[in-house]
Amino acid sequence: MIEEFILLIISYVLGSIPFGYLITKYTTKKNLLEIGWKKNSGSNVFKNVGLWQGIFTFIFDILKGFLAVYLAQYFGFSVLFQVFCGVLTVVGHNWSCFLGFKGGRGLAALIGALFAISPLVLFIALIPCIIFTIIWTASIGTLLSFLTAIIFSFAFKGYEMAGLLMLISLIPVLIKRLSPIKELQNNPKYKELLENRLIFDQDTVPPIRLKIKKKN
Repeated sequence: MIEEFILLIISYVLGSIPFGYLITKYTTKKNLLEIGWKKNSGSNVFKNVGLWQGIFTFIFDILKGFLAVYLAQYFGFSVLFQVFCGVLTVVGHNWSCFLGFKGGRGLAALIGALFAISPLVLFIALIPCIIFTIIWTASIGTLLSFLTAIIFSFAFKGYEMAGLLMLISLIPVLIKRLSPIKELQNNPKYKELLENRLIFDQDTVPPIRLKIKKKN
């Protein structure tokens, strides 16, 4: 019981390591939480700090999710316990104890955890994300990836734990999409903002990127 508790704490602490924040601070002397959309995420680093910094952030965030689950596997814990380790890594990334419980969305950490549990489910889940990132927005693709992974996992025997990981992890991901929640309070456009943040991860509906040329 003590071993399980310690490993759960380790999983949270691993998730809390703010690689994006550290890489940004080390390479630019800037505070990532004051740049772009003020989140400790690989996408924020990639978009508003630099290409290689974003790549390294993404890789390290994936590795911490993978490592948390791998440690549970290495010490022979059940797949269900591995799921909890993966979820706590996502929670740690989203509410880092090193950043005053601020963070990102936890998607890269989740990718690492899911890869450790089921590479096949990860591959299938990434398909809609890639497609919708190209034609519209990654936020829609992300939701469809969750839906695809959950449906596939529970439809085919042997993949249920991967689906459970995605199902539970969806909760902290959606909660972080609503942040900063204070902006929603007493806002006359509360319902619209709520819907846009949950679906599009921003306050407005993004335009479709893929333009279809009309034939004359």
